[in-house]
Amino acid sequence: MDVSVVVLTWEDYERTNGCVRSLPDGVEAIVVDNGSAEEIGDKLRAMCAETGATYVRAETNLGYAKGMNLGARHATRSVVILSNNDIVVHPDAIALLAARLRDPAVGAAFPGVRGPDGSDQTAAGRFLTIGVGVAHATGLSLLFRGLRIVAAPERADWLSGPFVAIRRETFDAIGGVDESSFFYSEDLRLCWAVRQRGLRLAYLPEAVVTHEDDASAKRRWTDAEISRRQTREFIRASRELAGWRGRIACGAYVLGVLARAAVGRGEVRRAIARGAVEGLRAR
Repeated sequence: MDVSVVVLTWEDYERTNGCVRSLPDGVEAIVVDNGSAEEIGDKLRAMCAETGATYVRAETNLGYAKGMNLGARHATRSVVILSNNDIVVHPDAIALLAARLRDPAVGAAFPGVRGPDGSDQTAAGRFLTIGVGVAHATGLSLLFRGLRIVAAPERADWLSGPFVAIRRETFDAIGGVDESSFFYSEDLRLCWAVRQRGLRLAYLPEAVVTHEDDASAKRRWTDAEISRRQTREFIRASRELAGWRGRIACGAYVLGVLARAAVGRGEVRRAIARGAVEGLRAR
């Protein structure tokens, strides 16, 4: 199979082992150890030797984008899949994704993502346009589904990327994974870059992977902190990618976030508001 799978891991042998062993025969597996402790690194190295995967170690945690780009530099196949380590791949998922990439109009292919309980976890949305930002601020998004930031995967501008397949030539053409962020928003930035080249995104619900959402992040941060960081990086990416239109859209969207935080309650809602403001200021 002409596919390389880059599995990025940090301080997590068990999930990484499960991910690698779920890959089909014939793929090239590359495990990037993003600065794990020596004991875990030794176990990962031994697992790679046993399964035939390539072990690549970074001495410090490089973050998602730099870690994935490091792994991709060791990939030798024409299709590269970027995978979180908390993924279990179902039969035929990789073959289906790779087959869809034979269409030259498709730039990246995304599977159906299921939770450990079988629930649909596929996340997708729209780029933050002025219309979407104003609708969020004014409440019009409650009336008009087409102005909501969340979208059905089949009609979305971007999809979340715990497991995304991309042709190597496309990956190289967009400069790999955008390293502007240490963690979060990389999938939005990748989808933006692919679309800027006039290519489409493909969503294949029949290609299924199981994902334990944010397994690494939850060992490090609370739900509120995760929400703050996700919002900050979403706003920052939206602001940076779309120029002056992005700045206006983000300003409007943040006003809506702050209004909801003012009338609502809860630590997560307040964290989202903080992250939104930080996203406007972050460089």
